[in-house]
This record gives sequence, structure tokens and C-alpha cells, in this order.
Amino acid sequence: MIIDLRELQDGQNEYQWEETPEELHIEDADVPFEGPIRTHMTVFKMGEPLSASGESAFCLRTECVRCLKSFDLQLSVSYRFVFQKGRPASVRGDEDETLIWLDDRSEQLDLGTEVRDYIILEIPQSSLCSESCAGLCPLCGTNLNVDRCTCKLETTDPRWEALRALKNE
Repeated sequence: MIIDLRELQDGQNEYQWEETPEELHIEDADVPFEGPIRTHMTVFKMGEPLSASGESAFCLRTECVRCLKSFDLQLSVSYRFVFQKGRPASVRGDEDETLIWLDDRSEQLDLGTEVRDYIILEIPQSSLCSESCAGLCPLCGTNLNVDRCTCKLETTDPRWEALRALKNE
């Protein structure tokens, strides 16, 4: 995701990329991407300052945490960046993650690291195949989305039986 700063025109500049997770250095085995990561970026140039807004869309092959069924999860993430050359010495640290300081001699802008960070933050730790997923029966393991089971689930906690006995006296 490299942009040549010398070729930028004043106004709006459109870019599209299609890259693999490996090209963006996302090599986590626990996150199986399905297909490429598609990114659309608009870079605005008005003199020296630059700003960019974009969106990346990708698909993950994941497993439902309730029923353990594998499914494809379509995700997208939007972001905005402001690029500024000549970081003043008085500015320390990275207070604003959307402000990116460029070297005065920079001729290229590599957005791969910033886009990768947003993608990684968008990946959920757990996924559901649907909000109404009934999951698995905790006794027999039947997928309750597909079948009904005849298990009798104990809804009372046996630790409360002594109090229940006192109430019934």
C-alpha cells in the first residue's frame, strides 16, 4: 500500500489495493483469512498537508462459539489519517493515532502498517453464526439449531435445596 508522494495531484486521489494477509504481515494462524483484503483509499492533497480516508473489507473463516459450526464472517473497517511533514521537537509521543508524522525527505507513503493495525483491531475474539444461535446441548452435544434433544436440564441449583426444604416446612 505504497503511494508515491511525487505523483499526488492536488485534490482527491483514489487508490485500490487487493493484498493477501501475508503481504500486510498478518500471519496469525488463529485467524484464517478467506481470500484477499480489499482496500479502497481516498487521499486528499491541498498543498503540503495530506489526509486519507479508506475502508478495508475482508472475510474470515471462523467457528461459532455456541454451536462450533464453521462459517465465513464478512468484516470491514473504516479509518481516517492525517499526514504532516516536519514533526516539531516539542511534540513527544503519539497522542493521536490518526496523525502520522512524515519525514521531510519522504517521497513515498506506506500505509500498510496503519491499515494492518485497524484490521487486527476489527477481528473479533469470538463469533456467532447468528444472534439466534441456540448452541449445543450441554449434556448430549446435539446442535440445537438442527435438532431437539430429550435431555432434561436441571434448572435448580442443588446448593439451594436446604433452603427450599425450610420454606416447605
